[in-house]
Amino acid sequence: MPFPDAVAAPGERPLFRQKVLVSVLLAALSAGAAWSDRVYAAGSLDAAAKTYNIPAGPLGKTLSTFALDAGIALSFEPALTEGLNSPGVSGTLAPKDALARLLAGSGLEIVVRNDGTYTLRKQIAGADNRVADGALPAVTVVGAAEASAVTEGSGSYTTRATGAATRMNLSLRETPQSVSVISRQQIQDQNLMTLVDVLRQTPGIVADRLDERVTFSSRGFALNTMIDGVPTLAFNSVAGESSMINTAFYDRVEVVRGAAGLLNGSGSPGGSINLVRKRPTSEFSGHVTAGIGSWNRYITEADLGGSLNAAGTVRGRVVASHADGNSFIDNKKQSDDVFYGIVEADLSRDTLLTAGYEYERTAIKGANFGQSPLFYANGTATNLPRSFNSSAPWSTWNMTTERAFVNLDQRFDSGWHLKVDAAYARNKRERYSADLWLYPANISASANTGTVQVANNPADSTNKSLDVYATGPFSLFGRIHEAVAGFNINQYHYDYSNDGAVLNAFDRRAVNIFNLGAVAQPNFSNPLNKFGGDAEEKALYGAARFKPLDTLSLLVGGRFSWYDNKSYQRVWTNGTNGALVNVKPVTESAVFTPYAGIVYDVSKDFSLYASYTDIFQPNTVRDSSSQIISPKRGTNTELGIKGEHLDGRLNTSFAVFQTEEDNATEIDSGAPLLSDGTTPYRAVKGARTKGFEATISGEVASGLQLMAGYTYSSKFSNKNVLMNPTYPQRMFRLAGSYRFPGALSKLTIGGTLNYQSSIYYDETYSLKRATQGGLTLIGLMARYDFSKQFSMSLNIENLSDKYYYTGLGGYNGYTYGNPRNAWLKATYNF
Repeated sequence: MPFPDAVAAPGERPLFRQKVLVSVLLAALSAGAAWSDRVYAAGSLDAAAKTYNIPAGPLGKTLSTFALDAGIALSFEPALTEGLNSPGVSGTLAPKDALARLLAGSGLEIVVRNDGTYTLRKQIAGADNRVADGALPAVTVVGAAEASAVTEGSGSYTTRATGAATRMNLSLRETPQSVSVISRQQIQDQNLMTLVDVLRQTPGIVADRLDERVTFSSRGFALNTMIDGVPTLAFNSVAGESSMINTAFYDRVEVVRGAAGLLNGSGSPGGSINLVRKRPTSEFSGHVTAGIGSWNRYITEADLGGSLNAAGTVRGRVVASHADGNSFIDNKKQSDDVFYGIVEADLSRDTLLTAGYEYERTAIKGANFGQSPLFYANGTATNLPRSFNSSAPWSTWNMTTERAFVNLDQRFDSGWHLKVDAAYARNKRERYSADLWLYPANISASANTGTVQVANNPADSTNKSLDVYATGPFSLFGRIHEAVAGFNINQYHYDYSNDGAVLNAFDRRAVNIFNLGAVAQPNFSNPLNKFGGDAEEKALYGAARFKPLDTLSLLVGGRFSWYDNKSYQRVWTNGTNGALVNVKPVTESAVFTPYAGIVYDVSKDFSLYASYTDIFQPNTVRDSSSQIISPKRGTNTELGIKGEHLDGRLNTSFAVFQTEEDNATEIDSGAPLLSDGTTPYRAVKGARTKGFEATISGEVASGLQLMAGYTYSSKFSNKNVLMNPTYPQRMFRLAGSYRFPGALSKLTIGGTLNYQSSIYYDETYSLKRATQGGLTLIGLMARYDFSKQFSMSLNIENLSDKYYYTGLGGYNGYTYGNPRNAWLKATYNF
């Protein structure tokens, strides 16, 4: 954390800050501790002249290109260069002269670390900053800082550090698990407006749409959701829907594939999604955006931040957005309103206090609950239009989420770091509809008549969470190692109910499936049932990263978990309030899940790694008797090789993995729906997943950013039967952008290519199979910078306008993916 300016008088700030930094360095040296585990042989700015041809563009990007060309080790906080542009440099010059031209007018200067590498800082007022005259500025020695994980302003499709898997600030190469990071640059380039958009570009992730709900999975298992590294149960119920999360709030999305339960709460064998919030900037910056899209969609967005006092010790940021428009589905409209406010204050040199508030409301008319039918009652395929809506035009699905959070970040002279994070979230759902009923598939092929279910189904939930952890270095056997220890707790409450227009039964009516609007919205005056519960999850966790050799890291740790889930249900009979029935509680105490990982550097660029963990994951779904299924248990093993290239600007990986699990869940297709209309599941003993994956992310060549990955994963039961046949076993994800050099440097082009192998579903009643062969989807993007502040971008999805399922079999039917569509946006940066 930067030292706040408030700790010294204005005229003394530079000297004071330098003294503090030097003192910290000398203290570390005297203790024999190196703040960086790896020291790079760095080039010098005094080297001989060479030829440069770096086009004008974002300052962060031009500096990265310069560092590569000049052969120097240069790293800096991306926030320093955020919103700044460079005039570029061309010609044969000494490195220091080329750098002077790149930094001209930026207000930044170069400093050298004690290990010979370079970093940036803001120019100090009154200092002899001669870099603009072709000479190096006065050299300041600083301790090597932690690698920054912030992606905003970096121009990169990767990150230099993440704590998503271990809570320790490690590079992707140092993390002994499969991790992908969707950066802010990729989110902007590829127009990833929701979490669904993000995960459909993430290697190895399946986003399977039921209706307005989408389930996320990796390696055949569900993914947990975290916010700023803190686990939350707020998206585990009908009242909270992670698929509707807007990305406007977030700097990046970190996805861990494979068991993620070491330090992050419950240990899903699929992994975790970590949403990392944007933070305030020290200088005023931001943007406003307006856009129009296919189907009469539009969006407006503002994002502003900066210092709130003269000393810069209090900073704030506000993000607000409104989107509205129709859909390719008949009679379907959606609006989204989001607001995010955050304030952070330097209480002292080492103490940072942050507080914030989030609000998001998604309102959908013509909303779907359930899916469109695959077959008529006589077994023939329906072949319905892509625009077919399986719900009445008045059907409504509104989701509102409010979240308040506060955290305290304390650093100590010893190098240890303590963080306390508390959050409160409330979710509310308004849902009433008339939806096609597919249990059984009774639609007449000749008359097109079927059945709709009419109901009101509201829900709400609250989630309170607290996470406290400390991390830092320690000395053992003459070497410096790192440890983390913490505690977290989640308390979750939820309620949902069904109300109908008739007594004692769900309201089901005959209707022509092409005239669902003929069903009028009734008065939902008769309660049918109500469900609710309380879940509490607590965990103590700890891990240590030992460095017995410079080239070897050993990670060992584990977690003790306590879980308690109490739920109830109430059913009305003839309008009379029925008796409260308590469902058998699920309780687990002090369940230990060990973790072990090893990373060995075989060369300057590559490391071999292996990891192992047990799995403990409470189930939240119910069986055909409406009982919560017992927790999942099993093991996860992963082996691989990772590469870190071009001073961390490019990351590569290859991994093989195996997961074995008891009490995995699958849809109980032979059982009727539960009394609340949801699908029952059944436990499967001995589920096993095997597979491999390869990924690449970052700058593969000057101006070219890529995120790509190929995954093979298959999940079988103990009877060797393929589970989840509606999930592809093979996937390839590719997203990229290229900024032209020279005279065309204002133009950036790119796009996406997504491939998945065939999937199938056997319809519950006819047992006929619906199949989708291998699928390839292509998207394009282009952006033109008319000036340093103003740009316009165009994004096209599904360029070849393919028909495809984005969800199959979740409710005994299907959901189509988006046809070809486009967004045109204009952005002004401050």
